[in-house]
Order: sequence, then structure tokens, then C-alpha cells
Amino acid sequence: MALLPRKKKQESGNEPLPANKQKGSKKCTKCHKEKPLTDFYISKSPLFSLDERVPLCKECVIENSLNEDGVINEIELNRILRKIDKPYYKDLIESATGRFIKEHSYVDETEVPYHGKEILQAYFTLVAMRQDRDKSYDDSEKDGFIHKTSNTSQSVKKQIAKKYADINNTISDEEVIKNTSEVKWSKKDKQNMNYAISTIGYDPFEDVGLNDCDRKYCFNILSGYLDTEGISEDGHKLKSVIEMTMLYCQCRRITEEMNLELSKSSVDDVKLSKLTSSKSSMLSSIATIAKDNNISAQYNKNSKQGQNSLTAKMKEMAEHDFAEIEVNLFDIKTAEAFKQIDEISNTNIANQLTLDAAEYSDIIKEQREMIQKYDSDIESLKEENRILKNKIIDFENKKR
Repeated sequence: MALLPRKKKQESGNEPLPANKQKGSKKCTKCHKEKPLTDFYISKSPLFSLDERVPLCKECVIENSLNEDGVINEIELNRILRKIDKPYYKDLIESATGRFIKEHSYVDETEVPYHGKEILQAYFTLVAMRQDRDKSYDDSEKDGFIHKTSNTSQSVKKQIAKKYADINNTISDEEVIKNTSEVKWSKKDKQNMNYAISTIGYDPFEDVGLNDCDRKYCFNILSGYLDTEGISEDGHKLKSVIEMTMLYCQCRRITEEMNLELSKSSVDDVKLSKLTSSKSSMLSSIATIAKDNNISAQYNKNSKQGQNSLTAKMKEMAEHDFAEIEVNLFDIKTAEAFKQIDEISNTNIANQLTLDAAEYSDIIKEQREMIQKYDSDIESLKEENRILKNKIIDFENKKR
């Protein structure tokens, strides 16, 4: 498998460029403007793993989270964070507000809410810190939208939760991802999960931003791969099937998003086209991984595809001289039905032939040679049978 080229280095040629200095550009799915990569927030979500950047530019993310007067619209902020799979923590909003007040002490306290843009910029800076940079929206939802491990007192946490309580039940049903508490694991689902973890030795989907529904889906896919011969013994193939499973999960999410978009009265063709392109790219990556690692039966040189078919089994038994599968030609040739078919066939052939004297002579000559050969064979077989019979008689006499 060809190694992907590493990112361009500054001087040493070993370390990738910092995120704020990476080159390249992409088009924002909201404003449709081509902008530098640095104008898009970094994402660790598997949904955006192609370039590790959210699809909306920073400007659109913030502008669509504010009211016209610049005040943060908690509902719209929550919606857009869900879409770009970034965590929503109420205590970080408070921290960002406090940071703004500290850095802009000249701003009157009553005017602070109207500086939502600067507050959100500070919020995304905090989200990019080590504690939260790998977290998804679902992770923040599991935490109740407030950090459980923060040093903030319980009373302050309650005040913050109450302050932002109006966002909890305002997201439309279409945009709500399945809550992990609603996901039911069947006995088979749990067996697949336990089988995968016991085979690999760890939970490969524990800290990759998947909700419970996606984890269940991934374990069911992965357990099927692990049943394939040679996968669990090969560490490289094991990593490859885990990566393929994650890509399939991403494709599933994109498919859900496409179906959601198609169900709307006014379909966004641009969005649909980008989703289709992303899905095609992921499926192509899956096919490449499968081909490079001989995982798929289509590419596997050691594939056992078709070996369980009747034809393959018959061929295998014939190679091992399995007597029971040998065709009894004597019974077939002497069967009454086959005799009649043979007579009808010969009669039709004779009726259609017009032979001259020379051709008749050749046929008679050939038949005579065949008769002589068969007579000789019969005599040889008779003598062989006579000898065998005598041996059998001698054998029976010895047994007595």
C-alpha cells in the first residue's frame, strides 16, 4: 500500500506546519466562497476527516450564530455546532464572556452581550484547547453541556445551566441525532461488540467521537471483517478493517444527511452534490484499502470464494479419488430409456446419410477393426476375471 505524502515541512522536513500556517483553500458550503484553509475551524470529527476542517468558514459559523444586533442566538449556535460536530459547553460560553470582559474592560457591562462575535471567537479558541479539541457535539451532550471535571462549583454550574436552559428542547426533530440513551443494543449487538474487543484487545471506537448508535453499527460491521481468515492475525489488516469500518460509518451519516435533504420541499442541490462527492470519495478509499490489503474477495488472491459450491466440492472429491462420486456408465448405457434415445438418434442419422460404395467399404472396415479390438479386450477381461475368481476362492478357503 502506497504511503500518503506527509504535509510539507517548514525547515526540518519532519514536522507538519502549524494549523494556522497550512496552505490550500476550500469552498464554504454556506457562502460558497473559496477561502484559505485557515479560515475554517479544525475538526477531529470523522465526518470531516478528508481535510480535517469543518465545511463552513469561520465567518459563516459565527454570523449564523448571532442575532442582527450581535447578541448570541443560543438556539442557532446549538444548531450549527451540531451540524459541524463541535462541542457545546455552556460553561465555556461563560468563560469566553469573562475573557472578553477582562480584555475589554472599557466596554460597559450592559453592552457586552452585543459583542457576540468576539465572545464566540474566544469560545472557539477555548474549544480548540487540549481538553476539548477531540470532542464532538455528542460528547458535550453526554456531559449535559457542562464540563463534569471542571473546578466550577455545583452552585455555579446550576446557575449556568439555568441561564442557558432554553436551548435544550428547541432543536427540530429533523436535526436531532439519536440520543445514546434511546439506542437499544440487542443480544447479537453486544455479542459482536464483545467479540470485536476480545479479538483486537481494546475498544477501537471508544474515543473517536461516535455516539452509541454509530458504535453499535461499527461493531456489527467490524465483527464481520474479523471472521475473515487472516484478518485477526495480521496487525496491518486489522488496522485497515477498522479504518474501513469508520469510513462506512461516515458514509452512513452522509446518506442520512442526503435523505434528510431530499425530504425537504426545497432541496439544496449544491449541498446534495457535495455530500454525494464526499460519499463517493469515501467509498473509493474503502475500495483502495480493500484492494491494497487483499481484504475483499474480489481482490484476495487467497480467496475461497466459490469453494463451497457443489461444482467445487465435486471437483475436490474427484481429485481425491472419492469412489462414490464416480458415474456408473454401464447402468447409463444399458438403461432402457437411453437405449431408445440411442436407437432413435442412430436411425435419424442413417436416414439423413447418403453414402456411396467406397464410403460403405470404409465404414465396414472400421467396424471390423473395432470388433476385432473389442473381441481381444473381452478375451483379456475373461482371463483376468478367471484369475481373480481363483484368487477369491483361494482366499475363502484360507479363511476357513
